Amino acid sequence: MKTFRVALLVTALIGVAQTAQAQTALPADRSKAPLVKITDKALPFTVSLPKGWVGLDLKDGVAGVTIASQAQPPAALMRLLFIPKNGQAVNLQSEFTKFEGAIKEGGAKVTFKGEKAANYGGVSGLIRLYTITNSPGTAKANDLTMRVWFGNGAKNFYSFQLTVDSASFARMDTLFDKVLASVAF
Repeated sequence: MKTFRVALLVTALIGVAQTAQAQTALPADRSKAPLVKITDKALPFTVSLPKGWVGLDLKDGVAGVTIASQAQPPAALMRLLFIPKNGQAVNLQSEFTKFEGAIKEGGAKVTFKGEKAANYGGVSGLIRLYTITNSPGTAKANDLTMRVWFGNGAKNFYSFQLTVDSASFARMDTLFDKVLASVAF
């Protein structure tokens, strides 16, 4: 699945790079933003996203939605991405292995924290949780936490991600749960 590997490599590296500058915890109010339903014919899903978050175009060629809690770091990053499968089979475990490798190739240390099955909008998938340290010797306060759901839809492979400084993860994860619960395919 070379197509998925290349897309995930770019996604992994850009996602980590965009949040790597996080130096302090995010303001509490960003995690309590009300959700606003987004319907876009270019997306194979509808979703409700946090009001007031900033849309980003990371110019990585991957289709979907990328938003940040604010325009400048420190910022939480949410990505809801999809890649057409074009009839190809997708093995989620294998895709996660490639994803982790792509992050490591970018110079970051990835620590796997756990995995569980999860379904959103009727699509089955897996969630993994990671701690990412951008370089050896980085202070613990600069660690990032990344939660990634890979979904195996009938026509598309999905990668929904939250990346945030570890100190802010618990409250941003609650918001991400609400976003994921709003997804409909």
